[in-house]
Amino acid sequence: MCLNNSMCGCSGNCHGNGDCTALGPFIGIDAACITPPVATGAIIPFSSGIVPVVLVSLATGLVDTVSLVGFGTSVPGVSLAGVNIDLTAAGTTEAFTVPRPGTITSISATLATVGALTLTGTATVRAQIYRAVQGSNVFSPTAAFVDLLPTLPALAIAPGTIVSGNANVSVPVSTGDRLLMVFSVTTSGVVATVTGNASAGINIV
Repeated sequence: MCLNNSMCGCSGNCHGNGDCTALGPFIGIDAACITPPVATGAIIPFSSGIVPVVLVSLATGLVDTVSLVGFGTSVPGVSLAGVNIDLTAAGTTEAFTVPRPGTITSISATLATVGALTLTGTATVRAQIYRAVQGSNVFSPTAAFVDLLPTLPALAIAPGTIVSGNANVSVPVSTGDRLLMVFSVTTSGVVATVTGNASAGINIV
């Protein structure tokens, strides 16, 4: 059937009864008639699986050791080299390689605490993408991060307490880049260890 819509240049192909004599090939005559597909991107999921993350802060409140989260596994006890993560001599990694150029547009993350936890100061859990360029094992923090809420308070925290967050971001990535999901914790100035089951997801368009 041919819709008799002169705005789309269709009526000239019909003969009064609504049938089209030309069955193909079809040519887009008017761009206004074509609705382009929406670029929704691809969701990359992360989960700590059966190995909980262990996040440790210094007495200054800054990050001490972090956990790397992959696709059903995690690697706790990873130290920072300044602000970077150097996996040159590491025996494991949770990074994946980007197959095409794109942009990270959003990030979501959740952490559920494991075991009872007592804090003497508040603690904030962060999920963040670190990136290493092709050929490098040194991962640097990107602007793709989210701080999970609520902040863990200075009191006894029950097992299974959940903190979560979502953020819209814009972080370009290139073919060959290696991306790493990193969970960390900062505090109001006390040593703290937060153990939990971590999950996250990013969208790349």
